[in-house]
Amino acid sequence: MQFNVLLLGKDTKQTEVYGTLIRDMVECHIDVMSQIENAVNWIIRVRYHLVVIDLPYPSELVERIKRLHPESSVIVVSDDATIEEAVNMIRNGAEDYLRKPIHLDTFRLAVRRGIDRKTLFEEDGVYSRYLNLVNSCQMISASIDETRIFAIVRSYLSRELQSSQSCVISFGSKGEMVVEDSDQGSDNGMTEIFEIASKSAALPGGLQEPQVSAFVERTALTPSVFAFQFQCIGNRTYYFLALSPKKPEPFGEFEGRLKILRAQIDVTGQNIVRYRSVQEMAYVDDVTGLHNTRYLSTVLDREIEKSKSASSSFVVLFIDADKFKHVNDQHGHVHGSKLLSELGQKLKAYVRDADAIVRYGGDEFVAILTPCDLPMGKLVAERIRKSVENSEFLKDDGLKLKITISIGVAVFPDHANTKEDIIDQADHAMYVAKKESRNCVYVAEVKKPDA
Repeated sequence: MQFNVLLLGKDTKQTEVYGTLIRDMVECHIDVMSQIENAVNWIIRVRYHLVVIDLPYPSELVERIKRLHPESSVIVVSDDATIEEAVNMIRNGAEDYLRKPIHLDTFRLAVRRGIDRKTLFEEDGVYSRYLNLVNSCQMISASIDETRIFAIVRSYLSRELQSSQSCVISFGSKGEMVVEDSDQGSDNGMTEIFEIASKSAALPGGLQEPQVSAFVERTALTPSVFAFQFQCIGNRTYYFLALSPKKPEPFGEFEGRLKILRAQIDVTGQNIVRYRSVQEMAYVDDVTGLHNTRYLSTVLDREIEKSKSASSSFVVLFIDADKFKHVNDQHGHVHGSKLLSELGQKLKAYVRDADAIVRYGGDEFVAILTPCDLPMGKLVAERIRKSVENSEFLKDDGLKLKITISIGVAVFPDHANTKEDIIDQADHAMYVAKKESRNCVYVAEVKKPDA
């Protein structure tokens, strides 16, 4: 099989250097692209043995490559490599993470590992099949959310069974089928077929311990089906379904691999529960129950990466309670803290689940609205302002206090392109709002480029 290479980078001279070095080592076909968005479609269609990425924020792409094609070797090249980014890339499956300027011998060694990896995965036997399993288990063990685990399980088993139509499902409290992850997206027609398939496999009760999987033969009305049962987090049971699967031989060895896969999912699920418990304690503000500034930093890193890779925007609202000191002075700090908690819950009610509300400190809050543009951000800010203005606080204590808030609005990347600057812009806009009249919304000014 021909050695296929994908080079991703905006610097054409640099990608030419990579191509020359690789061609000197192996006969190959090389595709060159400059945009991550374009590369995704090619990665789905073409099995690349080596991918060299010289673009910022490639972590989602690396994870997708390794999930779809575990035999692919991924080399990430970065201008400003950090230990945190390197760990993230390796966790997502990159074989090598190189900092510019790259040493030619180091690059050649990384390419050589890719060539050797191709040879190992093309071995027709038990060795290559277990190598495939090990790769998938490594990716599962590095996961911190169940949706990523579902995608890895589906990709791995689809390859094992040579099935192009598969999904991960569960069942709701009323017995309705819930699609957790599918290669068919939101295709309603395929969802109906999977419902029929689940019934032919007698799910959810058709698999009883110690049985973890089953092949159901094709009938006149239903396709052949493979079902694999597992648990991830908590007691909820999930099922992988594949249509028209090819039964692996020898089947006993396949069952052994399934047990290893299931054990890895179970261990990782327990680790995720522990991780979330510790994370929750570290990321939650004691007074309001909202997230704190440590969480804000994490969210901004994530949203900036998404914004740059998808050319999208998000909005930061910096919110300050007007004359809050008077509340503490007149009613005491206990009532002041309780009011902040009530205010925080009211702010949380006005944003989507995908958004974030953070207590920034004192009587200040920050909201991250994503994805979001300026018109929508202003609309949400104004709704929040009016809602607070029209509300009464501490009614349970018989006080019925009225307060107002001032809100600064800033858009990434229109007003700033770093997390420090976007917070600073929203903060500055909030102070302008307080200086203007309080109880109002003010939008940050776009910085004019230096002449």
